[in-house]
Amino acid sequence: MKFLTQIPVGEPIVVARGQTLLSAGSVGPVWRVTQGVFKLERTGQDGQTLVQLAHAGDLIGVEALCAEPYAFSVVALVAAKAQPMAVNHDLDRYTTMAQGFMQQQRQTCDMQRLRTGHIGQRLAYLLTVLGRQSDGRIVDVPRKDLPTLKEMARVVDSAFETVCRELNRLMVERQPQRVKPASVWAGAEPFALAA
Repeated sequence: MKFLTQIPVGEPIVVARGQTLLSAGSVGPVWRVTQGVFKLERTGQDGQTLVQLAHAGDLIGVEALCAEPYAFSVVALVAAKAQPMAVNHDLDRYTTMAQGFMQQQRQTCDMQRLRTGHIGQRLAYLLTVLGRQSDGRIVDVPRKDLPTLKEMARVVDSAFETVCRELNRLMVERQPQRVKPASVWAGAEPFALAA
């Protein structure tokens, strides 16, 4: 398992929306997502099939710990960053494997929430996933930074038009309500016009 002791470590690399980080069948290190969201896909009879989403804090390419090639292609759903991890000792491998196992349960629940229920709930949860930071905070993702409507429709398993309509509704709901400034004369009677 010499391969596992030669994993390169460095600064996170930036991956633009739609760019591939890992290709299924290739080999390399385990990566940690440090920002953004990646989609893990597998090639099937009908093309690419979405399997899971990995967000800030998640590990990708955990199969490298078993000296196996990557099982999935990993593509940035939004602009993202990922960092190769050093896994040089048995304890590092065990800890990383345990983290990968635990995140699988959450990712399975995430996909279930993104694929079942009312489309408004599914889309709202997708916006939450897209805004999840590595420290646990949830931030609003500006509309210009969201995935394309077609990509969002693939993730939530809905029609493009339905996602467009529901996203418009959700974006209006998420905007802070403008408070009408109080008038300087709020407590006084309005001036009467002189006759």
